Amino acid sequence: MAVLGIVFLVVLGTWWDGSLSLKIHMASLTAAMIGLSIVTLTIAVFPFARAGKPLNAQKSDLDATEWAGDIARKLSAPAAVLDDRATVVVANKTFLTELGMHEMSEQIVGMPISNLVYPSDRRTLAKVIATAGRSNLNNAPVALRMLCADGTAVPVHISLSPLHEEGTSELNLLQVSLLSPHRAAGGDAVGDYDCRLLIDRIEQIVFQINPDGELIFLNSSWATLLDHAIQDSLGKPLISFIHPEDRSLVEAHVTALTRGKRNSCHIETRMIGRNGTSYWVVLRARSMSLIKRERTSVIGTFTDVSQMKRTEASLQANRRSLSMLLSNIPGMVYRCKNDRNWSFDFASDGCLDVTGYEPYEIVGDPKFSYVEIIHPEDRVYAWEFVRQQVALRRKFQLIYRIVHRSGAIKWVWEQGKGVFSSTGEPLALEGFITDIASDGDDEAVRGFKRLLLDQHRLRS
Repeated sequence: MAVLGIVFLVVLGTWWDGSLSLKIHMASLTAAMIGLSIVTLTIAVFPFARAGKPLNAQKSDLDATEWAGDIARKLSAPAAVLDDRATVVVANKTFLTELGMHEMSEQIVGMPISNLVYPSDRRTLAKVIATAGRSNLNNAPVALRMLCADGTAVPVHISLSPLHEEGTSELNLLQVSLLSPHRAAGGDAVGDYDCRLLIDRIEQIVFQINPDGELIFLNSSWATLLDHAIQDSLGKPLISFIHPEDRSLVEAHVTALTRGKRNSCHIETRMIGRNGTSYWVVLRARSMSLIKRERTSVIGTFTDVSQMKRTEASLQANRRSLSMLLSNIPGMVYRCKNDRNWSFDFASDGCLDVTGYEPYEIVGDPKFSYVEIIHPEDRVYAWEFVRQQVALRRKFQLIYRIVHRSGAIKWVWEQGKGVFSSTGEPLALEGFITDIASDGDDEAVRGFKRLLLDQHRLRS
């Protein structure tokens, strides 16, 4: 400014007393000097103008960053300080160690925190950043995945809180809690590590998926049952490991959970192992809130029931074989209660041919009494004889008449035995009944009577 003053005075004096030509030259020189001074002043002041802050404000920001860095470094858990653009300005040692970046501190500082978050979880991170410091919203820890230096995804809980000191309202403290720490960091991480060891000892598969249905946590039973590597499976959709025929069912239930339409589910489904083998499992899952009023993650278990399914299938096959065998027997296999009515608990298909009644009509019906279809003249004889043989723990054989549903009289032959409790109490009767002749076939009836009489004599 002093130079400009001197130049101005010289020019003024020349202008006042000099010739016209000299006045013109001095005027030009004065203009050039003024322009040069303005340029010089602009260059000197521009750095401060570009910063948009006075020097004392810049110094205040540097002090705030140092103060915030001290807070992060004093924490035993992973922590970092973010600026108003969600860029890392400070990361403590534990943060770098847990992400395998202990030798990359210089690269981390100045990096957007979103670069360290799994791509499909960055939307969740954005919501956390947007709600940080807003007291009217739920700022509870949020589950997502962070990326390690080797590219693996680590499930974590994060929380973001503003750092308040004079001039520091634009800084936020990011705290991280590992859900499956694969590197012991001391402090609380040791407790988490012990918890992981406990979960890994559970025979059931324990899993967690994010709101997009992608796996973010698995225990060791995943690899044991399905032979899929855990690190290769994390980040993939859960539905991709479900049998193709069952995917629509599982997807419907999982979608309902992640959208908050239901709180839990319990279904049977099939999963596919690495070699293509299918496994029957029971899926039990519950929704787990990430951010209030938003989509939720899901945590659950898979229980292997393949052996039970194989046993069940074998039993069904045996039942089908037995049913086919019984249906081909020319007579009725039965089981009835040891009561006055001989109430039926089971009757084979031959029941229809012998009695005229379908098995479903008489089995389990307390109103039906087999004794009632025995011919009135033979009821006392049949009842007393069976009671006597059961009391003696003997098998019994007898012939008697029944009244067919059609009204026809039929002679039948019955063989059976008692079923007893551990204390010797008779519980039921099991046996076989077949028709041997119609009422008019006297010769056949007389022959069976003689045979039974001879057997009774031999026993007595």
